[in-house]
Amino acid sequence: MNRSQLTPVLTVIWLTLLAGCGFINSINPFATEEPVPAPVAVDPNAVPADPNAAPADPNAAPADPNAAPADPNAAAPAAAPAAAPNVPPSQTPFRDAVNEAMAAANAVQTAQDAAAWQAVVTQWQTAIALMQQVPAGDPNYETAQQKVTEYQGYLTYAQQNAAQ
Repeated sequence: MNRSQLTPVLTVIWLTLLAGCGFINSINPFATEEPVPAPVAVDPNAVPADPNAAPADPNAAPADPNAAPADPNAAAPAAAPAAAPNVPPSQTPFRDAVNEAMAAANAVQTAQDAAAWQAVVTQWQTAIALMQQVPAGDPNYETAQQKVTEYQGYLTYAQQNAAQ
C-alpha cells in the first residue's frame, strides 16, 4: 500500500478509536443527553467552609482578639486545594473552555510526575473558570453548567495524582 492509500485508512482507524474513547467523549459538550443540574452560583471570593465545623451561633459574642493562640500540637487542618488560576474574561468562554478541557484531557494521557499533573490541574481549573463565565443568556449556558460539575470530577482526579 502506498502513502496515498494508507492515509485515509489510518484516519478512519484513528477516528474510530477516538470515537470509542469514553474519556474524550465525556468531555465533548455535544455528546451527552444527560439531564442538566440546576445552576449553582459560585462566589469566586468565597472561602470554602469547613464541613466539620459547627454552625455559627448568631447570638454568640465576637471572638476575643486577646485570646491565647490555638494549641500548636493540635492536628493541622487539611490542606486546601490549589487556588484556581486567574482567568481573564473571555469573549468566547464556552469555546475557550472546551479547548482548555481538550488540552487537559490530552495532557492526562502523558502526565507521569507531580509537575505534569499540576499542569493538568491548572488546565482543568482554567476550563472550569471559563465555563463559569458563560452568561445565562448564552445557548450553551446549560451545557456549561453541566460541564463545570463534570470537569470538577476530572480536577479532583488530577489533584489526587499531583499529590502523589
